[in-house]
Amino acid sequence: MKNKIGIMQGRLSDKPGQSLQSFPWNSWEKEFKRANSIGFSQIEWLVDGNNDDLNPIASLSSQKKILELSGKYKVTVKSICAHSLIDGDLLHANISNVDSAKNRLLEILSWAMAIDADFVILPIMDEMSIQSDGARESLKQVLHEVLTIDHPEVLLESDLPAQQLKLFIDDVSLDNLGVLYDLGNATALGFDIESELNTLHKYIKEVHIKDRYKNNGGSARLGSADTPFKTAIRVLKDLAWQGSFILETPVFDDWSSEARNNFNFTAKLISQV
Repeated sequence: MKNKIGIMQGRLSDKPGQSLQSFPWNSWEKEFKRANSIGFSQIEWLVDGNNDDLNPIASLSSQKKILELSGKYKVTVKSICAHSLIDGDLLHANISNVDSAKNRLLEILSWAMAIDADFVILPIMDEMSIQSDGARESLKQVLHEVLTIDHPEVLLESDLPAQQLKLFIDDVSLDNLGVLYDLGNATALGFDIESELNTLHKYIKEVHIKDRYKNNGGSARLGSADTPFKTAIRVLKDLAWQGSFILETPVFDDWSSEARNNFNFTAKLISQV
């Protein structure tokens, strides 16, 4: 099982007083070197909704810098997390809100193309949850209006059970629509991860690694909570899954030691299971 291991932006930086899902404005360039020194081969870029037009990925000069750093340190940006769209505006009753959100999604897709990223991750949970039939129909319409065959693949990170998510993707019927599967979130939601992975494995292109407690519990250091990592890795290995594992782990105290420990934890799992 030769899967690549990556890390979400912001987990290789000190960000006192900032939320976990916040772009590392002062250290994004340094994170490439830091990722390489630990052993990561990918960084998942973060568009967090805070001054997105000023995010380096939005400018031509910084796009070139991203590609330069990626080549220099052998750390690719294969995916972009469109966290800025978790506010639910894509599903909003107000047409102007929807149009603004659709334009933002189109921009993020164009930024992904500019840096040769393969995936844009669209969180469909919290305010973007599609638990209702109406929300599913709204998102289906948006995806058909926005996505073309030339765009990178959009990966849905969802709070739907696997069978419902599969039915939705099959109903949308777009070739460049897949799944980002988060093991920690699935644990917190009480899903049967073995069954879920067997149902969705053909759609899953990346897996988020984090450890959470059951019953909507919070995150903990890897190996400390309830996420059944060994089961998940075994299932994916048996299915000959070839995607990437991306660490979306919190920073509790010291990013440097924690990132190294988390990389070693994940690499050991992959090699030993």
